[in-house]
Amino acid sequence: MEDNLVTVVKKLLQAKLIVGQQVEIISYNETPIKEIILIGITTISADFKMMGETAAKMILEKSTQHVAVPFYLTLRDSL
Repeated sequence: MEDNLVTVVKKLLQAKLIVGQQVEIISYNETPIKEIILIGITTISADFKMMGETAAKMILEKSTQHVAVPFYLTLRDSL
């Protein structure tokens, strides 16, 4: 959750820890703000566009199949 990320970032700043050197951060779900927080937060994120398109198609076709959704890693300096 984003609130948890804010709490972690605040604590790291208070402790004067260096992100990417003394501590590393990985967050779920890519958002534009994660590109600029600190020195950039590494993210693991599902392909939400594909998920939405597939869900819509499955609803229209009344399909109950299971579909694997790919995840993507966006490496940034927080590692």
